Amino acid sequence: MSDALPVAELTRTASHLMAAKMFSLASCVMLFYDIALTLGDEVERVWLRKFTPITALWFLNRYLSPLGYIVIITSFHMRWSEEVCNRYVLFPEALKVVTSCTIGVVFIIRLYAIYSRSTAVVVVGALCLAGEIGVKIWSFTDGTHLKLPEGLVGCILVGRHDYRFVCTWIVELAFDSVVFFATLYRVIEHNRMRHGTALNLLNLILRDGVMYFGVIFVANLLTVLMFLLAPPDIKAMNASFSTLITSLMVSRLILNLRGAADRPIVVQSAIEMSITGEFTHTYESYGDSPKALFGIRQELSAIKAG
Repeated sequence: MSDALPVAELTRTASHLMAAKMFSLASCVMLFYDIALTLGDEVERVWLRKFTPITALWFLNRYLSPLGYIVIITSFHMRWSEEVCNRYVLFPEALKVVTSCTIGVVFIIRLYAIYSRSTAVVVVGALCLAGEIGVKIWSFTDGTHLKLPEGLVGCILVGRHDYRFVCTWIVELAFDSVVFFATLYRVIEHNRMRHGTALNLLNLILRDGVMYFGVIFVANLLTVLMFLLAPPDIKAMNASFSTLITSLMVSRLILNLRGAADRPIVVQSAIEMSITGEFTHTYESYGDSPKALFGIRQELSAIKAG
């Protein structure tokens, strides 16, 4: 009877560990599958156009996470010495800091575009992003590897203090909330000026922003709750999914905006033009209503056609 409890605990831990490993692997497969699905759009809307800073941001967001997660998934299934694991274990969160910084810059450019190239928006966004990155670095340096029973393998990052470690996802939620509500305010303000008739591109930005915010908020909230409430062996279970789904959603945002550049958008006033940011300086006249094809080529929605 004395041996029954340890065996039961070992079985439970092994089951939890396998579930966490398979969930992380499935999340990685999800991202690779989305890359395959959108490869045609990526070639057409990114690589066949002029190389710009946004192209570099695209590459970092699109490929850094999946390439990094090949190493992470490998670490879950290999028997590494404690010395090797201790050297490596902070790699997932260091990768997350880089990807969060990349995504943050993308969203600051996005806000810069819809706020008519406002320097104040860039400054506030940069300060918020710097705060997010600072908290993330402070948070993940509290990380350590999960102590596993003899016979189980995996170099898995967890926090020494749960309430400190979860701040990396809480601060991400805060930054995403600032971006979302700043976007929502701009669209509502524009609708009020247009008496409820929104510009197509701004509607696209708001729609994508709502979808991104909803998905990422739920994913990160679940990660926070699991780190606070779940058993130690599955605390980090949702961390991979929240990181990879963020990369996937941002890639979709960029592709959707660049796709909008290929469609003509009705422009009724100079106010609409300034709200949408920079646009091509070639117009076609259709009666009294000028129309412009917005070229989202160099910096998301604020880019001239190359």
